Amino acid sequence: MSGHRFVVPEETVARQRRASDPTTSAWVSANAGSGKTWVLSRRVIRILLTGTPASRILCLTFTKAAAATMSNRVFQVLGSWTAMDDARLRAELADLE
Repeated sequence: MSGHRFVVPEETVARQRRASDPTTSAWVSANAGSGKTWVLSRRVIRILLTGTPASRILCLTFTKAAAATMSNRVFQVLGSWTAMDDARLRAELADLE
């Protein structure tokens, strides 16, 4: 599907933002491929940005593959930030919040 962009409904975006907010409790339950791992990895990143040491964050998954996927997503985002200029990084952080 190269060249196609998916449009995420605003209500979904709002729910994903609430679920990724580390200042609130959240229960994330949805169908496969709906963005749960994306939301949870964003939540981990936001928790890290509050100054919480990584050693204090616990994520539970049903499979090792799911844990690896979430870990890879977090490291992918953090790694991409190291190559961004300041303006782009500010925009990414603003979008995260």
